[in-house]
Amino acid sequence: MVIFKLMKKIKNQKIVVSGILKKENKILIARRPLTKKIAPGLYHLPGGHVEFGEHPGKALQREFWEEFKLPISTDDVVRVFSYQDDSSHTVGITYKILSEDIPKTIWFDPKDNDDVIWVKENEVKNFFSSDDHDYLTILKYFS
Repeated sequence: MVIFKLMKKIKNQKIVVSGILKKENKILIARRPLTKKIAPGLYHLPGGHVEFGEHPGKALQREFWEEFKLPISTDDVVRVFSYQDDSSHTVGITYKILSEDIPKTIWFDPKDNDDVIWVKENEVKNFFSSDDHDYLTILKYFS
């Protein structure tokens, strides 16, 4: 019983990264598959989790390569945010990112995303709720 009570007090903390990639006045967003535990079927800024000991910028480069086979470099940090629930605290870092060679069609791994699209600033509101952390980040990016 004591072990169970101690386990309930253990809290998780994680770091996630995402990136804003711009091409011809549009930014890349992706839709999460319905099989995902967190935010299934919702659009998001591409990215992922930072592994233990990994630099956040390098994590974002790894995630873009794994999910899109797209080499990127990180630029300025657009926004840092955090949110929590009863058992975990998430810190998010969104970078402005660059890529030398953006293909006409973006390949994506279907286990991580089920669609990728380019959206203009005035279209963003059609894909996110007004309190979504990615939406707030995109607004800051365009301001």
